[in-house]
Amino acid sequence: MTLLEVVAFPVLFIWFVGLLLTLFRRDLESHWKFFFFLVFCFYLVQFFPEFWEGVARWKENPKAEVLLWISAMGNSIYVFLFFLWPLVLIRIYYSASNNLSKTLIPALAYGTVLYWALFFLWTIYSKEFNVWLHQIFTNK
Repeated sequence: MTLLEVVAFPVLFIWFVGLLLTLFRRDLESHWKFFFFLVFCFYLVQFFPEFWEGVARWKENPKAEVLLWISAMGNSIYVFLFFLWPLVLIRIYYSASNNLSKTLIPALAYGTVLYWALFFLWTIYSKEFNVWLHQIFTNK
């Protein structure tokens, strides 16, 4: 199973909740709300087979699916940081505001180091952590 197949259902579900919350904001113009809705619909149609497989897995065994999501979200953050870092470095270079750079640099640097530390701990203690998560979700 690919990362996209695992993450499609939770990401689209969270996106749907965020879309609903955004649609109820009064200070956003309606054309932006409509644009947000169109972008969501595009990705829902694009990844509908993966989304529907995720729904089927969720109905079959929700606890195992949540455990799979936790692992997949860690992998997605890894891939996301791989794409984010070059874009942020270019954005920092072209930033007209020093305040943006002063807030973005520490947030991204500390966030990345925290992720690396957690990833390092995960690689060392993955068996113990998986047993602990399994005990939490199965209540045994």
